Amino acid sequence: MRLTLLSEERFGSTNIGTGVAGDLTSAEEGVVIFLTHQSALVAKVNAESPVVYAQLPRPDGVREGSMPYTAWKYIAPSQGSAAENAQIKDSETVPLLAIAWDCIVQVAKLVKSELKISAKWTLDSSAIGVAWLDDQMLVVLTSAGKLCLYANDGSLIHDTSFAIDGGRGDDFIGYHNHFNNIFGNPEKAHHNCIAVRGASLYLLGPTHLVVSRLLPWKERIEVLRKGGDWMGAFNMAMMLYDGQAHGVFDLPRALVDVHKTIMPYLVELLLAYVDDVFSYISVALGSQLERVENLNDSMGDSYSVTSQIKEQYTRVGGVAVEFCVHIKRTDILFDEILVRYMSVQQKETFLELLEPYILKDMLGSLPPEIMQALVEHYSTKGWLQRVEQCVLHMDISSLDFNQVVRLCQEHNLYGALIYLFNKGLDDFRTPLEELLRVFRINDSESAPSLGYRMLVYLKYCFSGLSFPPGHGAISPARLPSLRVELISFLLEDSSAPSSWGLTNLSSTEAYRNLYHLLELDTEATLDVLRCAFIDEVPKSDHSLHESAVERDSTSPSQDLVQKTVDVLALIPVTISIRAIELDTSWPSKDDICHILDFISHFVACKELKVSKELLGQIFEYLILEAAYIPPNIESKTMESFKRREKEVLALLEVVPETDWDDRYLLDVCEKAHFYQVCAFIYDSKRQYIDALDSFMKDVDEPVHAFAYINNLLRRQSDKPDSLDASVTSRIPDLVHLSREGTFFLVVEHFFQEFEQILSELRSNPKSLFLYLKTLIEAHSKGTVNFNALKNEALCFRGRRVKSHTDRVHDLLERVSEFPKFLRENPVHVTDEMTELYLELLFQVDHCLRLCQEHGIIDAAAFLLERVGDVGSALSFTLSDLADRFNMLDAAAEGIDDYAGVDHLNVIMKTKEVNDILYIVHTCVGLCQRNSSRLDPNESEALWFQFLDTFCEPLKIESELKDQNGISSRFQGGKAINTKWKIRGSDRSAQILRKLFSIFIKEIVEGMIGYVRLPTVMMKLLSDNGNQEFGDFKATILGMLGTYDFEKRILDTARSLIEDDTYYTMTLLKRGASHGHGPRNLLCCICNCLLTKDSSTMGIRVYNCGHTSHLHCESPTKETSRRSLSTDCPICMTKKKGARSKGKSTSVENGLVSKSLQKHKLPQGTGAIHVHENDAIDRQLSRYEILINLDKNKRIVQVDNMPQLRLAPPAVYHEKVKKGVAMLRGESSSNTSGLAKIDKTKTGNKIRDLKTKGSAVRFPLKSNIFGKEKTSRR
Repeated sequence: MRLTLLSEERFGSTNIGTGVAGDLTSAEEGVVIFLTHQSALVAKVNAESPVVYAQLPRPDGVREGSMPYTAWKYIAPSQGSAAENAQIKDSETVPLLAIAWDCIVQVAKLVKSELKISAKWTLDSSAIGVAWLDDQMLVVLTSAGKLCLYANDGSLIHDTSFAIDGGRGDDFIGYHNHFNNIFGNPEKAHHNCIAVRGASLYLLGPTHLVVSRLLPWKERIEVLRKGGDWMGAFNMAMMLYDGQAHGVFDLPRALVDVHKTIMPYLVELLLAYVDDVFSYISVALGSQLERVENLNDSMGDSYSVTSQIKEQYTRVGGVAVEFCVHIKRTDILFDEILVRYMSVQQKETFLELLEPYILKDMLGSLPPEIMQALVEHYSTKGWLQRVEQCVLHMDISSLDFNQVVRLCQEHNLYGALIYLFNKGLDDFRTPLEELLRVFRINDSESAPSLGYRMLVYLKYCFSGLSFPPGHGAISPARLPSLRVELISFLLEDSSAPSSWGLTNLSSTEAYRNLYHLLELDTEATLDVLRCAFIDEVPKSDHSLHESAVERDSTSPSQDLVQKTVDVLALIPVTISIRAIELDTSWPSKDDICHILDFISHFVACKELKVSKELLGQIFEYLILEAAYIPPNIESKTMESFKRREKEVLALLEVVPETDWDDRYLLDVCEKAHFYQVCAFIYDSKRQYIDALDSFMKDVDEPVHAFAYINNLLRRQSDKPDSLDASVTSRIPDLVHLSREGTFFLVVEHFFQEFEQILSELRSNPKSLFLYLKTLIEAHSKGTVNFNALKNEALCFRGRRVKSHTDRVHDLLERVSEFPKFLRENPVHVTDEMTELYLELLFQVDHCLRLCQEHGIIDAAAFLLERVGDVGSALSFTLSDLADRFNMLDAAAEGIDDYAGVDHLNVIMKTKEVNDILYIVHTCVGLCQRNSSRLDPNESEALWFQFLDTFCEPLKIESELKDQNGISSRFQGGKAINTKWKIRGSDRSAQILRKLFSIFIKEIVEGMIGYVRLPTVMMKLLSDNGNQEFGDFKATILGMLGTYDFEKRILDTARSLIEDDTYYTMTLLKRGASHGHGPRNLLCCICNCLLTKDSSTMGIRVYNCGHTSHLHCESPTKETSRRSLSTDCPICMTKKKGARSKGKSTSVENGLVSKSLQKHKLPQGTGAIHVHENDAIDRQLSRYEILINLDKNKRIVQVDNMPQLRLAPPAVYHEKVKKGVAMLRGESSSNTSGLAKIDKTKTGNKIRDLKTKGSAVRFPLKSNIFGKEKTSRR
């Protein structure tokens, strides 16, 4: 098989076999790449058959006709990615292919006969050649004369120019133009003009050859060093050490061999740097220091120079430390470098610069002599805490353990000492012994801090955390034995008892190590001990019933708890709470209480045994202390109170009954209000009713009472005979505890005794109301909200009381199923229950009294309005107005007096003004709602009482006496006496007057429509007759404008009515005075000729044109025919039929059609008379339209409705003015001939329009809603 390319496109190929000879496998022999202007084809060509591996299209953005360049290279499999190496055998190689196409470079890998693009990047100019320097670096020549070195991932390493004298790069490199592009133009081809041999790069030009080479690794560093770039040299050295340098050809490939090769030179480089910088510092700053000393300058200048010298040495040391740590040669740091620092008397500077690198965990260990020097130096400086932090960051295995321990003991570095023993030897007891020893012999002020350090250390150990904090956690497997180890040490005898131990303990009772910590802080020590036994406390309530392990066969941990409590019990047994003197330092009363609390906790957890004497002390502490708590306790004290009650309950549940006196406990628990304890004792004695009463006294946790009742009622045996009656009689009290819980009990257990329960509740209205409320809620919503009942008792720190918990759990399960029961069995509410509930709910007098007593103004005013006392409702709403006026006055005075500020707008946004406006709007609504049902005089009195409340502050004091008599005839009562007046004429008084004018305007606008405007005007004028109405000017002008507008509206309505009346009367008169002619000579009833015996028979002609004999009419309807002589029997029958057909639609919709349509005439009739058209075409008058609109009626047929067009008030006034002008012009007709002519024409038009009948809907006089029909043409 042959692969043929187009002759005009075939310009080159590259055989992979021309790469490195001898490195190819059989799978890759004969792999070549064929290139065209459009694509690249990678294939394997051998004697058998070619195989195409990949076809790469020309990348987007490449110039049309551009020349591609390629280069092959091999890399070892270990240099590739992990995903690719997994697909390649160790014996195989991975070829790399670089393709430079115009400005785009691509790097691909040939893996398992599959070509994958691994990198792609863009150049600044087009490429004219590519070559691989090694498997990690690619050389790219560009047409701009740049030689660029790239890593195989596309990152630029270095670039330089190879062009000469500013020429172009493509002219500097050899080329030929034997290939043409698709347009037929020759393209420059620079193939085979670049070659790589080892570290040298050869560029072939037209007349010259350029050779470039990569510098050896040592020469690269030397170039930077000689150029003074020490930091660059160190950076290059570290890159070589890490194996990250590119193009290094003279070093081994293995990183370990690289380290061996370059290490001597790196040490030499570092020492040369230190010597060079030290010589510079001695020359530059040393001479300056000598000059300062010779001149005897101030100490400040000398210190400044010294600090500069120290700073320079610190910088050099920092570089040396980081470089030594990086190349892992700290021996050079503490040997050669330290000697150089000591030679210039800067050893302290060297020791200090080590600290930050130790804290960063860069230096994990120090030689013993360096550690000794560091501790001694920091000790003289007083920096022992910093030394301790350094020790915590060191690798213990690399330290001289004994030396560091000795240093920590000498310098009191106890945190470091604990760390050394814990991490180095897994020894947690020795540091505690050392701390306790020092604590006992230390009488200084630092002793408490040492004791608290011991407590923190113990707490961390008991909690499974390493000390100091931040060093991880202790192994869970080590934790149990560690706790036993430390607790055993605390319970051991102390060699140095305190004065309290010598005084109070007998010869047989030893002073324990634990007592030292208890004397320091009893509460904190006991909290630490709880951490040691926290896993020993059972976490499930089911363990209360499990007794698989006998008491005499306790586990080791339980035995340890028992021993700890026995040691603690010696303190309260030796000294009673009541025997403690006030001046006793330890144990105080609080200390004894903490110890008893600790012991009671573990007794309640059923972990240990105590004596009756100690148990009595515990009961005395828990109960008698709570008996002295006052009733008005805070929530925190209440929580402590309930916790004590829970502890007593837990103790009684686990302690045998023979160890406590029930009568004594009942007596003291009643005094302490431990009602749950009393109920427990009664229940244990089978006194169930007394237990129920005790539970009902506990109003803080009512759930226990309902749980207990539910448990008793569900018992199959051991149930009291009188239990049902006893519970039924206590239903009213249970409702007070929880109405939802009571409802549940009634539905669940007493559904048959419902009538009896209602009778019990009638004696207690409040309980009856709450019960009926729950009943109606269950009926309307189908469920009951038990959230308040589900709030269980406060959580107890130890175990909860099992009996209480089981009962509550059973109750809550039943409650959770209750909604489903209600859905399946809905609650039935009778009318009697509803009436009873409403009667109890709406007790207006009681509610009103409560609202008035507590000052709930809105509710009280609402209730007063409901009972009809509107005046009192208004007075109560305005009762706090005086206080709000005072606050408004203060707000007006507090406004900043800045020029250009609108003070009125500022104060209108304040809360005080909004509150008063709210009261004004509320009172306006109150008066408007009640004006219609009050007598007019009473309504005016109500409004004026409201108005006077806001008018009084505007009056001056001299006018008040004069106005009382005048205003009394406008109001039925007195205004609300606010005793507050606007005084003065300053800025705040002016603002207040404007505000009150706004308030009064709101009130007066609310009066409109409820009080006659003349009456309001009389009121304002009579009360303010002596003023210039400055405050009321806007209000009065607004009233006058409203009055004038309403008057004109009424005049217009009267004009419409008059015109319609005249129009209707004209139609009636014309119809009544017009003669009727018959349509034909046949009777419409008998169809006989009207001329037959016409002398003896009378005939009747109807207005519709039908004619009939008088004797053909029904005799029974003769009377009605006389009254309705115009009703034609034929037309009436047709009308009735038409009405019956459309009756359903018009009646059902409540629609009335007043428009009359033209009726179709029957065939055979004669001509239609003019009066018939008048009767048929008659339309609704405007008066009837207004009446229908007033009655909210709709009109079915609107074909012949007149076209009304309403105008706004401004247009209305203009129309009226024009009408007045026209009337005035007509009145001067004697002097104006033109006016007479217009008037004559107008009269003629009126007569012409009236003769047209239905064609004219509106008279000329009422044309203010449309265009004037009298306009001259």
